[in-house]
This record gives sequence, structure tokens and C-alpha cells, in this order.
Amino acid sequence: MPDASNSDHRPVPLALFYHRKRKLFTSTLDTSLEIGRQRKDEPFPPLRVDYSDGARVILAALDDREISRSHLQLDLLADESIRVTNRSRTLPVSVSPTIRLAPGESMQLMPPLLVQFGVYAVRVDPVVEDELELKGLSNYTIPPGKMAAQLPVELPKTKRLDDPALLDWMQTVLGVFQSAACSSEFPKQAAQAVVNIVGLDTAAMLEYSEMGRWRIVALHSVAAEQDEHTWSPSQTLLNQVRQQRRTFRHLPSLAADTPHSLEEVTALVAAPILDAAGEVIGALYGDRRRTNQVIGTPEISPFEAKLVELLASGIAAGIARLKVEQSAMAARVRFEQFFTPQLAAQLEMDPHLLTGRDAEVTLLFADIRSFSRISGHLGPERTMAWIQDTMGVLSDCVLRCDGVLVDYLGDELMAMWGAPVPQAHHANLACQAAKQMLLALPSLTARWQEELGRAVELGIGINSGIARVGNTGSAHKFKYGPLGDTVNIASRVQGATKYLGADCLFSGNTRDAFQDPLSTRRLARVRVVNIDRPIELYELNANPTNDWKQRCQRYEQTLTALEEEKLTAAQEQVAALRICYPDDGAVVALEKRIDEALKQGDIHTTAIWHLPGK
Repeated sequence: MPDASNSDHRPVPLALFYHRKRKLFTSTLDTSLEIGRQRKDEPFPPLRVDYSDGARVILAALDDREISRSHLQLDLLADESIRVTNRSRTLPVSVSPTIRLAPGESMQLMPPLLVQFGVYAVRVDPVVEDELELKGLSNYTIPPGKMAAQLPVELPKTKRLDDPALLDWMQTVLGVFQSAACSSEFPKQAAQAVVNIVGLDTAAMLEYSEMGRWRIVALHSVAAEQDEHTWSPSQTLLNQVRQQRRTFRHLPSLAADTPHSLEEVTALVAAPILDAAGEVIGALYGDRRRTNQVIGTPEISPFEAKLVELLASGIAAGIARLKVEQSAMAARVRFEQFFTPQLAAQLEMDPHLLTGRDAEVTLLFADIRSFSRISGHLGPERTMAWIQDTMGVLSDCVLRCDGVLVDYLGDELMAMWGAPVPQAHHANLACQAAKQMLLALPSLTARWQEELGRAVELGIGINSGIARVGNTGSAHKFKYGPLGDTVNIASRVQGATKYLGADCLFSGNTRDAFQDPLSTRRLARVRVVNIDRPIELYELNANPTNDWKQRCQRYEQTLTALEEEKLTAAQEQVAALRICYPDDGAVVALEKRIDEALKQGDIHTTAIWHLPGK
């Protein structure tokens, strides 16, 4: 656990803000404070908004013209003086009965000081170190999720197990713990419980930010004049709690030099709120103020301080729970970008499924045809709308068929089946998704026909095999997907659609696992760039006609003649096919292939077609 005791704990003064002589707001002068009225995008005043390089105190509503949006700035300097700057363009600022700052002017002053601007004023008193006699509990506070050492339980001598007061206390504590388990209101309930259990006047949950500032999250007070705007805690007590990571209590004396922040205070207690790593992220703080009705100085007992610590632990557990829920929600949102909702829920429960491993998968690449030409015609804005619509339609097809959206590669979509959980019929599911994509094109074209002036077309490639699957991204950006030759071949199969005249092709590996041969036909055995072994390619027809079976048989006869080096017979057969099926892209591609073989005169290369590119 890192040591925080060497941090800069220089005491800082309080800035007390008034409206028509009534106390309106309190803020520590722990950073540069800009003071003004509400802007359009800001919450309703009064409040303080912290930034990395300072803070802004919003005192008045948007329509209050007696104060500028940015009227005053206070800066605490190294010599404990304060630089006062009039940031208003038109209104003056008074720093004494005889001295005024014109717009844009600044002056360096030592506190105490009273700055007036219109009906508003801010008072800053000199810094007085709170020399508090603090008593800490003997044990350090246990972070949420950690087991405490087994210590002997000792009840206070004035309490019995059946004492009604003790039972009421425990019931209140139980209520806070229950709210921490199921509600986001537990900080307010805990503050109220501290007041009720220990008999304090005011209690608050404070958050400690990464910028080194304390902020009130929830406050409860029995005094009507005390609220989150006017109440302020002891910085000395809070710093001690943060340094020591344990609960402290204090019974101040009636000395004349009691700091302003502790005026009328009789007793203090504060317990740390820890995160799972044991770092202080806040405190549960309470005080009892001196009134005419209070006689003597009733001490906050160790037992009562321990109850405050118990409530602080309840808050810590609640915050830890919220963080887990937020993390789970973020994971769910992240997963549902790639996976079906059902699979996302499964991965949320068992993230080890995302661990890198070898898996039998089917990959699908879907490429939008003529993307560059279309995008040049549409322009950037309409291209963005068109590509989002198109990718949305294709993605829906993948998710409906229980696939994983791996990536969008410009004008290309990549999807996978068989991981992160095994799927017995992953090849079938991928082919079903491809069919749905092709069948969705007419409605997509109808929406964009007027702007595109042409139909939306796809090239789809599918391949099955072993791939290494896992997070192929980084710790900064999650991307679940596959690596290996199976992926490269799937991409090459998609590229082959441009040469073979087919909208959707799949490999022989996928054909072996595919259970719907009626909608497929063998088109070629090819060799592609950077893949050593030849690949058998099949066409998938999303909507076969009545003559599809006969067409496949005649195509197979022609292809076999070419592969058996019977070029004359192949030429005659493909010519007849062209007459019967003039719009069949695969037949047109086969005819060109046969013509090239006849021109080259090398019949020994006809069995395997070397594709000219990717």
C-alpha cells in the first residue's frame, strides 16, 4: 500500500460566500476559484465545479444580471496572500471601503479580506492550523472484499445484547448495508444513519478526488441552516484520516483560538472509505455543534466511532458494487457490439471464454462492390450514411445467425462462427447469413437507388478451418477475432468472386461441413496469392431457380472437360451455356478462362486456375 503521508498537506483557507449578508456557500480555496453566474450549459447554483486546472463557483442563476458570468477570481499564492482579480468587463469589485478594482484589475492581499461585488460578497479568513487532539481507533479500516483478522468481540459495558438502543443501532446499520447492496441512495442513508446513531448534528459523505480535493456527495443535518452549500469539515481531520487510513475522533477544547471552521463544534468523527486496493477514496464525517441545550462536552465514544466506521465500510461496499456493475455494464455494451445479446451475457459471466485458443471456425468476408466509385459520387456525408445503413443490414444478418462481428474494414465486414463458444453447425450458420445478406440487397438498393443510380452489390467469401481466436486488439481497445491461414484463405475467397463471376463463394473446407448442397455448384480449383495449396471454390446461390439443378450439371460437365484438357469440347459446351444463360456471371467467367487456355496453347495448366490478383 503506497505511503501518502509525504503528500503536500499545506492548510488552505475557507472562502465564505454571501448574498445580501446571508451565508450562501462555502468552498475551500485549494485551487484557483473563478466566481460568477450560471452559464447555459451549467447546473443550477450555488455549487462548485472542479476542473484539472482550477474550479468554478457558480453563485447566481443565469438571469441574475447583478453578477457577471465570470466576475471574480481568487488565487492562493505561496506566501499565503490572495490575488483578487476582477474578471468582469463592466462591473467593479470592492476589496475595502476605499479601494475598488476596475474590470480587468487585480490586487494581492493578505487575509482576512472581504470582497464585495454587487449584492454578493466573499470572506476569506487567515489560515489557522487545526491543532486537533485526534484519537484514532486501534485497528486500520479493512478495504471492501478483504477479510479482517479474527479479533475478540467486546461489547461496551453500558450495553446489553437486549438493550433497545443497541438493537435500534444495529437495525439502522443493517438498513444501510441493505441499501448498499441494492440502491444508489446509500450515501445519503449512511449520512442520516450517522446522525441518528451517534446523535450528531451533521454528517456527510465526502469524496476524495484524484486532484486532491474533498467534495460533498451527501449531507444530512438536523440544523436547518446547515446544508452542503454552507457546511465545511475540518481539513486537518480529513487529512489525518487519509494518511492513516483509519477512523479518528476529536473532542475540541473551548480555546479562544478555535479555528473558524470549528466554531460551535463540540465533537468530530471521521472514518475512511476505501477502495478494493485500500486507497482512501472518501470519508464519512460527522460533527456535533455547541448549543445552549448541550451541557458539557459529551465525548464520541470508541464504540460510536466504530459504528461510524462500520457505516463507512457499508458505503465502501456499495461503491465497490456500483463499480462492478458499471464495469459489467461497460463489458456488456462492449460485447454486444460484436456478439449476440445471449452470447454477450454468457461472456459477461465467463470472460475466460475470450482467452486465446485454437478453434474450428468459419469466417465470412463481405465486400461492398464499387465502393470507391460510389463514395466519390455521393460525397463524404452521404457516403457515411450509406455505409452505416449497409453495414447495419449486413451486421443484422450475422447476429440473426448467431455470428460474431469481428471487424469493419472500410467497405468490408468480417464475421465468425464457432468461437468464443463452439457451434456444431458453424458452416451452415455462416452460409445462412450470406444468403440473408444477398436477399436483403433489393430493399437496400430501393432505399438508395435514386442517389446511387445503381444496385448495391456484394462479394462474399467463406472458409472453414482451425484458427487462433482471442483478443486480437490491445489493453486499450478490445477486438475479439481470429488469426491464421483460415482467415487469409477466407479473404482470398472473397477476392476470387471478382474473377469467377459469383456473388458468394465458399471453400472446399466449408463445403465438407455444409449441409445444403442443393444451392451450391463447384466453380473452379484455383491458386491464390500467398496461399501454397490449391483451393476448391463453390458458389452459393441465395435464391435458386427451377432450372438451377440442370444449370449446375451442365456447368460441371463443361468445367470437367476443361480440367481434363478437352478444350474443344469445353469451348462448344460453354458456348451453348452462354446462349441458355446469358446473365450467368460464372458462365461468362468460365468462357473467358477457356478462351485464354486456347490462346496460350498450354493445356497442362487448365486443371488449376492461377488467379491474377487478390
